[in-house]
Amino acid sequence: MQPPMTFEICRALTQLTRQLLGAGETEALTHVMAEGQVYRVVVSLEPVPVDQLHEVINRYR
Repeated sequence: MQPPMTFEICRALTQLTRQLLGAGETEALTHVMAEGQVYRVVVSLEPVPVDQLHEVINRYR
């Protein structure tokens, strides 16, 4: 199991999601530099079906 993300990371991802959806986009590809290394960043938004919400919510308990 992956360790939980920090509040700051979750907040940044929420803001990115809102910006992408506001622009009518569901994917983004870019490059960033961090700690002297260039990284490719790929974000893909996929809606969670209603019948899977309980499973997703339980993942954060």
